[in-house]
Amino acid sequence: MRPPGYFRRIQSNASKLWDRLEGDPVLAGPWRQLFIQVQSPRHVVSELLQNADDAGATDASVEISNGEFIFSHNGEDFNEEQFASLCRFGFSNKRTLHTVGFRGVGFKSTFSLGDEVHLITSSLSVAFQKQRFTEPVWTESSGTLDGRTEIRVAIQSQRVQQELIKNLQEWSQSPASLLFFNNIRCLRLDEREIRWESQGTGPVEGSEWMSASNTSGNRYLIIRSPEEEFPEEALNEIKDERMAPDDGGTFPPCRVEIVLGMEGRLFVVLPTGVTTQLPFACNAPFIQDPARVKIKDPILSPTNTWLLKRAGELAADAMLTWVAGETHSIEERCQGYGCSLT
Repeated sequence: MRPPGYFRRIQSNASKLWDRLEGDPVLAGPWRQLFIQVQSPRHVVSELLQNADDAGATDASVEISNGEFIFSHNGEDFNEEQFASLCRFGFSNKRTLHTVGFRGVGFKSTFSLGDEVHLITSSLSVAFQKQRFTEPVWTESSGTLDGRTEIRVAIQSQRVQQELIKNLQEWSQSPASLLFFNNIRCLRLDEREIRWESQGTGPVEGSEWMSASNTSGNRYLIIRSPEEEFPEEALNEIKDERMAPDDGGTFPPCRVEIVLGMEGRLFVVLPTGVTTQLPFACNAPFIQDPARVKIKDPILSPTNTWLLKRAGELAADAMLTWVAGETHSIEERCQGYGCSLT
């Protein structure tokens, strides 16, 4: 397989940038610090799933075989712009908000597993090395025959592999994030399969009963708000956070989602470290810290303040509509007061 026409140009740009960084430690310092922050084996699967979802994948698989991590999905192959974005760091031109990735850091979390990451698709066969983690190196390969995108990393130590296995176990036990992806509904972890399936329309507008293949018949109610435009103050904050170019582009309206039956936790598609005393999980495009552990303090963030307010209003409106629904039985209406939905 030969490199696509754009490959050498992107490789050359990345190489020139690294020449500059290696010649100027002051310039390279912030890059290295941010790179270190995203190095966690516990984040790798989450980040790669988000990238797969962005590519329109409907299923993904994770395997650990002979000390090698293998991730694949059935989404679209890279085009020139997408591959150029993969070869950046600290900047992305994404304007999709229901996604965790926008600083171009997600794929780089794979270096927490090993020093060399291989990417193979039907048109690409490249490796990225930790020392110059955005510079692609062409490798000899026939590409993937089934059209899937595949990422391979030789796991550097037993300790790292154990951390990765713990994360796979967490996904198997609590696959909540799959509910918030736009496309992915099926995840295979070695021999296990997790699949979310609809169990019918819920009791209020915008709601749906869902069950996962690994939750022993339990069902959850996801309630989605209508999409709303961001207020100007929030848009300005988002543009500053994302260093969005002043090209006249804008960000689309967004929704918020709550899931009854799950622990009180905030999600930005993927779970954050923020827990609440509320009887539901909440997903929204909150502004996070670079390590994606917390959200920016709402006191300082008009975006997060607005999103949290919308989540509270969605929960209140849903409950009031539910308990007032005369077409439901008394037992069904009583469920609107609690979160025991099994």
